[in-house]
Amino acid sequence: MSYSQLYREAIRTLSAWGVTNAANEAAWILEQTVGLTRLMIHASPDRCVPDDDQRRALGCIKRRASGEPLQYILGTQEFWGMEFVVSSHVLIPRPESELLVKAVMSRLESFSSPVIVDVGTGSGCLAIALSVERPDAMIVAMDRSVHALRVAVGNAKSHGQYDRVKFCVGDLVSPLSSASFLGKVTAIVANLPYVPERELASLSRDVRDFEPTLALDGGADGLAVYRRLLPEAEGILQPHGHVIVEVGRGQADSLCDEVCRGGSFRVHEIIHDSLGIQRVVCLERTG
Repeated sequence: MSYSQLYREAIRTLSAWGVTNAANEAAWILEQTVGLTRLMIHASPDRCVPDDDQRRALGCIKRRASGEPLQYILGTQEFWGMEFVVSSHVLIPRPESELLVKAVMSRLESFSSPVIVDVGTGSGCLAIALSVERPDAMIVAMDRSVHALRVAVGNAKSHGQYDRVKFCVGDLVSPLSSASFLGKVTAIVANLPYVPERELASLSRDVRDFEPTLALDGGADGLAVYRRLLPEAEGILQPHGHVIVEVGRGQADSLCDEVCRGGSFRVHEIIHDSLGIQRVVCLERTG
């Protein structure tokens, strides 16, 4: 196959399987996997592609045609202006999750040397972004998946934050329920599973079939994991400490109603994403 033949074949395969941005995705995959750029294709269209490169490139094109997310094939995703390594063990960072970073930074402006806990860190994008923005902060990144933490640790090293972020295996914040953290955490930030069980099957195939169910399944109404988090958070937060979480469409009001009935937290703010969805709920511990 020549450069141009491989490029055309990649576009044809992706288009046949319904990939809407086939030409660009084909170019990205060819450049990332075998170093074949658009300039090379146009400048030397008849040049032959080595057999090994051809097999590798077509293998990646086949993966994308099967529905596998482009980010897993390329191995990275941008978040907060940084490139993060991603794998099938972690949720792919979304642009709307940057609202969490902005919300934490806004609420902790007046705090010096805050202690911030990122629960369900996944790729580590939130913890690392906050570590970069707040070099005075102590950052703890939690996840119950060892495989996810390995990805997060690698990202912390690549961004020069490994010595600043403490990584911990555990379910929610229960491992921090010790004398060294009780009542001392300034903020908890979390992008936990919030897809209602009944909606999992209707997710797009690239999400449903490839992203980790552990990072998606939020129980009957999508709020099951947050209901477990808040009582645990109360024990380690300092008075007027913050819990800042990402939720799905239509979930913010339900969560806020439950919080108001509980009495341990008050609703500080609800932040909308670019589509007008109530995406981030900011809570403050009372007392």
